[in-house]
Amino acid sequence: MTVPAGVFTPAAGMPWTVQGPFRMRPGLSRLAAEGAPPGALFHRDALAPAYAAAKRTVLAHQPARAQVGEADPAVLAAIAEAYARETGVLLAPEADALARGLQEDFVILHDEPVPDGATGTLRTRFLSVCFPSNWVPQEKQGLDFLAIHAPVADNALLLAGARGIVDMAFRQAPMLRHVWLLTPGGELPQHPDTRQVRWEDALARAEAGSGRLIEQVFFRVERQTTLPLPALRRGVFFIRVMVCPLAQVLAVEPRRAEALRAALASMTDAVVAYRGMGAVHARLCAELATA
Repeated sequence: MTVPAGVFTPAAGMPWTVQGPFRMRPGLSRLAAEGAPPGALFHRDALAPAYAAAKRTVLAHQPARAQVGEADPAVLAAIAEAYARETGVLLAPEADALARGLQEDFVILHDEPVPDGATGTLRTRFLSVCFPSNWVPQEKQGLDFLAIHAPVADNALLLAGARGIVDMAFRQAPMLRHVWLLTPGGELPQHPDTRQVRWEDALARAEAGSGRLIEQVFFRVERQTTLPLPALRRGVFFIRVMVCPLAQVLAVEPRRAEALRAALASMTDAVVAYRGMGAVHARLCAELATA
């Protein structure tokens, strides 16, 4: 499978939400419900054709990895309507058409009541994820928020607020969250089984070149938004992946290297291991200190 190269968001357009000390936290903010500006729920930009090409490649070669479960037609129609309203782009209300047309990946959750009639839980019933950040979509099918986040390192804050997060983001109002990552490869699809570049490859490139690992690293951001559909007892989770070479992102503002170093240095050993950075963590901190 060959994915179009160089699908990089310009550095100035990359969200920068690096904070220290680093904590696995919900980090949700509310999107404006009425009169929201275009792109509030979705983020469509000039790279849309390149994203569509990359998604077509994934769907052609790995359809079972990229789409899991059965999509609710009413939810697909609601997604297409919301997208047209925000962007002016009309997409067919079909799973494949939305997968190719949206720059976002998306997950549909069903709000399932419990037998005693109390508020139930939302479980994933359809995933269209062409660009996972080193996770397996099939493993998340049928899970609720607690089960999905159980493997996450230092997850106490996330799990403690699980009920409130689910109610707020999937039953009440659209929400926004950013998650940043450092990766050794710049490809959009990073399924664990098909990732093209790993940390040992980045280390080898650094040794063969300038010797600076940070010049081989990419800054990856997931812009995550939610669309509650309470009338349908459904919710949708959107994931817009953006990638840019780290050196370019750091160059946007002079204090970014120190902010990133401080955030990395504050990560617990469990988080470093969870993010697969054990072999490069100390070196990245040292290089950022002199960047």
